This record gives sequence, structure tokens and C-alpha cells, in this order.
Amino acid sequence: MEKITSIKDAQKLVKQFALRNGWKDVPNIDKFDHLHEELIAMSQYLRYKTEGERIKFVKENKDIFKDGIGDLFFGLCRLANELGIDVEEAFNFAKEKILEKYNKKGQETNKVNPDGSIT
Repeated sequence: MEKITSIKDAQKLVKQFALRNGWKDVPNIDKFDHLHEELIAMSQYLRYKTEGERIKFVKENKDIFKDGIGDLFFGLCRLANELGIDVEEAFNFAKEKILEKYNKKGQETNKVNPDGSIT
């Protein structure tokens, strides 16, 4: 299977997959619930562990989190398609707000620029 190399390509693949399977791209509360369930499932692996135990568990069980994050991203693309939202545009919109908010908190050094560089 061909590897996906961009967010736009991933969102497009998910849309085509949904169409082939007869899934409608209409807003649906179930998709929100699905994303919430995936987050809860991953968080339960780390709950009630010390920081050291969490680091060790993640290091030894990367596949669990790779699968969970993949499921979340697939579900997020489905939700975005249902809502008519471009995932890349949404990320860039949020990125600008977050960087502006946290860069304003008085940090004169280690400021993160929109391109990801640090000054």
C-alpha cells in the first residue's frame, strides 16, 4: 500500500475510503464519541503510573500508541470531512493562535516561530 506523505493526502484517502464504504459525510456525534474513546483507551495505559513508569511503558509499547494515534488521526480526518473542514487549514489556524498566546507569556528566549524554528 502506498504511504501517505501529507495531511491533505490523508484526508483525501479517508474521504475516498468513506465513499467506497457508503459512509455519509454528514456531521455525526458518534465521531466525537469515537475520538474520545480512543483517547481514553490510550490514557488508561499510563494512568496511575509514576513518570518513570510511563516513560518505560511508552518506550516498550510504541506500537500501542502508534496504533492509537493512527486511529485518532483517521477518525479526525473523518470528522473534518463530515464538518467540511480542511485539516491542514485547521492546524495552521490553531498553530498561529497557540504560538501567539504562549510566545506572549514573557519569554524573550526560546520563542517558537510559525515555521517551527526557535529564537
